[in-house]
Amino acid sequence: MEKVKFSFILKILILGIFVSIITSLLVMKLIFSISTITMPDFTGIELEKAQKIAAKLDLDLKVEDEVYNNVIEKGKIISQDLKPKSKIKRGRTVYVILSKGSKLVTVPDITNNLKSKAVMELKNNDLEEGIESTITSNIYKENFIIAQSPLPGTQIEFKSKINFLKSSGEKKQEFLMPDLINQNIFVIYKKLSAKKLFISQLLIEENENFESGTIIEQKPPRGYKITDETEIILKVTKKQSDPSLKKRLIKISYTFTESNVAKLIKINVFSLNGTETIFNEILEPGKTINLNARVIGDAIVQIFIGNELIKEIEYKSK
Repeated sequence: MEKVKFSFILKILILGIFVSIITSLLVMKLIFSISTITMPDFTGIELEKAQKIAAKLDLDLKVEDEVYNNVIEKGKIISQDLKPKSKIKRGRTVYVILSKGSKLVTVPDITNNLKSKAVMELKNNDLEEGIESTITSNIYKENFIIAQSPLPGTQIEFKSKINFLKSSGEKKQEFLMPDLINQNIFVIYKKLSAKKLFISQLLIEENENFESGTIIEQKPPRGYKITDETEIILKVTKKQSDPSLKKRLIKISYTFTESNVAKLIKINVFSLNGTETIFNEILEPGKTINLNARVIGDAIVQIFIGNELIKEIEYKSK
C-alpha cells in the first residue's frame, strides 16, 4: 500500500517539476518578448514622426549629424546606426543622420580671371572644377578664363562641376633657327632682339684662333623651329690677347614707373664675362634700383617686367 502511495507521490513530484520548468520557460520567453523589439526603419521619415514612433517603442532617438543630400528631402532621416528589422532591447539609443535638403548655390562669374583664382572662387562657393578647354586668343592673356558653363548667376546644386574655356595666349610665331656660327655675338644679339628672341645663356671659351665675340656653338641648331619662349644658348670666344677686353665696372640705374602696382623685375647683363642675372625681385612702383656689374668688353643690359622686355641699355667699351 505504501509502495503505491510512494509511487503516486513521485509521479506528482515529477509532474510538478516538469510544469515548473515549462512555466519558467514561458515566463522567460514572455519577459524577453516584452523587453525586445524589432528595430524600425526610419529612412525617409520626417524627424518628428520618427521620434513619436521611437517614443512608443521606448527608444531614444538622437540626431548625430545633418548633411546636404540631393535625394532625401530636408528634415527627413538619411540613415541610422542600428540596422532595420534587427532585434534590440527597449531603451536603446538610436543615432540618425538628418538631411539638410539639396543645397543650391549661385554660380559665380569666373571669366577674366586667372585659372588659379577662378578655381579658388569655385571652391569657395562649394563648386568643383569641370572640363577645361583651351584656345588661342589675341584678347585674353595666357591662363585667363574666357567663358564658362553654366553661366554666372545660375542656381545649381552644390558640388556641381563648372566647365570653362581658357586662353592659351596669342598663337606663338615660329621661326627657323638661323646659322649663327662664326658670327659676332653683338650683331646677332640685335638681329634676334628685333624678332623678340633672346639669348638665355652666353658661354665663354678662351680661344686665340677667332676674334673675340665669335659664336662657335649654338643651341638649338640651325633649321630648328623656335618661338619667343625657346631657350637660346650660345658659346662665344674670348681672346686673351685682345686689348679691348678689359674688366670694368658698369653702373646700372632704373626707376620702376611702368605700372601702378608691384611687379617682378629682372635685370640680365651680357658681356664676354658671360651672362648674369643681377636683380630678380618684386619691386614697388616709383622705386629706384642702383646696381654695379662686372663686365668684359662691350655689354648689354636687359630689363624685364615679368617676361616682357621693356628696356635695353648698351655699354660700349672705351
